[in-house]
Amino acid sequence: MNGHAVHMRRMIVRSFRHRGLRQLYENNSSRLMKQDLAERVRGILAALAMAETMEGFTRGAAPGWRVHRLSGERRNEWSVSVSGNWRITFEERNGAIERVNLEDYH
Repeated sequence: MNGHAVHMRRMIVRSFRHRGLRQLYENNSSRLMKQDLAERVRGILAALAMAETMEGFTRGAAPGWRVHRLSGERRNEWSVSVSGNWRITFEERNGAIERVNLEDYH
């Protein structure tokens, strides 16, 4: 070590499409979302906020999250499985997480 502090840059969660996710992330309030999903969603959002890169997030993700990039028209989006048909989707741009959404894909 050369005596300099190592500063680790984390990805910034910049915007939300789902109001309930924004409330959970900013105020720890789950009142605008399905209660049975709240704890798992809280863990996924925390892992995203702590990650330094998408590669780090995917490497550290729980196996059940099934993190993957979507395809076709949504190829710029990532998906993380929450429970059943529910998933969190978002875009990663220049180290920032944007347009975070909670959706039922069936």
